[in-house]
Order: sequence, then C-alpha cells, then structure tokens
Amino acid sequence: MSEARLESLRLSVDLAGRTVLDGIALTVSAGEVVAVVGANGAGKTTLLRACAGLLPEATGELRLGEIDPRRTAPAKLASLRAYAPQHPTSAWDYTLTELGTLAPSLAEYVQWQERFGLRALAARKLSELSGGERKVAHLSLTFSALGDAYGKALLLDEPTTALDLCRAELVARAIRASAQAGAAVLVATHDLAWARTCDRVLVLSEGRLVAAGPPATALTAELVHATWGGA
Repeated sequence: MSEARLESLRLSVDLAGRTVLDGIALTVSAGEVVAVVGANGAGKTTLLRACAGLLPEATGELRLGEIDPRRTAPAKLASLRAYAPQHPTSAWDYTLTELGTLAPSLAEYVQWQERFGLRALAARKLSELSGGERKVAHLSLTFSALGDAYGKALLLDEPTTALDLCRAELVARAIRASAQAGAAVLVATHDLAWARTCDRVLVLSEGRLVAAGPPATALTAELVHATWGGA
C-alpha cells in the first residue's frame, strides 16, 4: 500500500502569539506507521491535533484523503480518522462497561477491551483504575471508533505512556495491525526504541521538522545527541 492518506505542506500553528509549528511538510501513506519524536515542547501534540482537524486556525495545506480536516463536519471527520490524546479524560465517572456506550459499536469496544486485558475490570469506575488501565480503556474507544481501518487515519499521542510492558506491547501490535489493515498511522512518542520499529520517523525541534525518513537515517547518533542532549 502506498496511497498517501495524510499530507501537509507548510503547516503552521501559532498559539498565544507563539509559533508552535513552523512549515511542517509530511505524508503518511496507507499501511504505514510514522512516529513523531522530539523533546518536550517540540510540537508533537500540536501536530497531531492539527492533523486530526482540531485546530482550525492552523495554516498551510492539509489533506486527509480527499478532504481538509479543518473544514469538515465532525460526523464526516469521525468516519475518516480516529484520534487519541495523550491525557484522555471523561466528564463522567463511568464504569468500563458504561464507557463503551460512547463507542460507535459496543460489541467492537468490548472486543478491544478484552484484547487489552480489561475484561475483569468491566464493572469498575474510571476513578478506581490505575493510570495505565484508564489509558487502555480510552484506547479501546479509539480503536473501536476506527472500525474498518482501510483508507482511514489513526492518530495517537503517546499511546504507551503509563502502560506496563505487556499492555504497551499489546498496543504496539494493535497499531501495526491497523496499518496492515490499510490505515495511515501517525504516532507521537517519547519511546525512541519503539520509534525505531516504525516505517518512518519525523523529528521535531522547536516546531520545525529537522529530520524525516527511515529510523536508521532519521535517528542518527548525532541528531539524537543534538535533540535530546545525549539521550
């Protein structure tokens, strides 16, 4: 698969008088997992929010398939992409079972819930769960919202943060499976080891794209040292 599902050119975002993204050009094709990495404050979350159509003030060219997500009705947009923020929240203290009522398909949500090892916790409220358990509960919503992944985009902000090794691996497998099913996947992450397993890596620094390509060429020792100070 090589059809570009997500594209931007000169994508920029100013927030509170500060340039957070500055002229980002990217493509994410169907069947591809692209990692976005960078130090804290580099613009990773803003980039994902812009690509998800959540920042209408973003300037430059932006396409999700045949549409501009900034100019698309929410219902239409929801049918073409699924987005998970870094810190998902709920206005109500649902049980895990009740949380599934927000999913387009309760049956599919339950399948993801079981896949991520939450079946035994179905009666617990969100406030009674660990941070990692709440994280995968909301990821269950995201993956169920994606549904048939073919031709869609999946945008995930730090999906493995706060997860134990087992659940982090389950989420990584789900991400790869979504790409194999035809989604274009863009993931912001601080996990450079995981980023090196992705098809391509985008490196941001102070809102600018400083490197892009396969992990071996984008994450050189010199660039890692310059970006993370020897991480």
